[in-house]
Amino acid sequence: MGLDPSPLARLLGGELVADRPYASVHWVLCRKPFRPLEIYLLFDYDPELGADVRVLYARKSIAVPTEDAYVFGWDYLALLARYGRGTFPLEEAAPGPDWVPLKDFAPGTGPLENVSLGPREETLRLLSPEVVEVAVRRLDSGAYAKNRDGWEVVWPLLGDLAFRLKVAPAGIELAFDNHGAKKYAPEFLMSFTWLYINALLRECRQVDPSLPRLSRYF
Repeated sequence: MGLDPSPLARLLGGELVADRPYASVHWVLCRKPFRPLEIYLLFDYDPELGADVRVLYARKSIAVPTEDAYVFGWDYLALLARYGRGTFPLEEAAPGPDWVPLKDFAPGTGPLENVSLGPREETLRLLSPEVVEVAVRRLDSGAYAKNRDGWEVVWPLLGDLAFRLKVAPAGIELAFDNHGAKKYAPEFLMSFTWLYINALLRECRQVDPSLPRLSRYF
């Protein structure tokens, strides 16, 4: 997989790390979705064994549930595979300027949206704007904004993909930038949606322990 790691790092919203654990590692890419999750992708090439990509986590990432950390690693590997096969062009790109609600560009994704929200929808409606604002600051990821009817958080999921979660009495809206909405399949978008909503709810419960738990692990 002879990819130029510099544009790849920017497209994934990460950064290249100078230190390499051993000589056969060509590059190390670090991605920090939110505090404390920190993921390292190591591209290893051995003339005899071929190419290999390894996923490592900073020790502090142990605070994130194993399933969520695993899915993040799997999603990033799936992205690398698509760039490696040429499915996605390795060209500079950024999120588009407009928001597109998921239901507008992927009307048949109701079941997927239910998976991403599910019991989380009830808890999201219980969150006060003040708790969400503090939780977003603690995550060190995303931009919080309060509006007349409720609140919203915008996360940079990748270098060319952004996600907006908007909660108001009228409903909950999942929206993506118009560039990312065209590039990425709905299944991929919903995976990141699920992961970031999980992170927000976990952090909100740290701020307000009276909020309900979705499970004994969450």
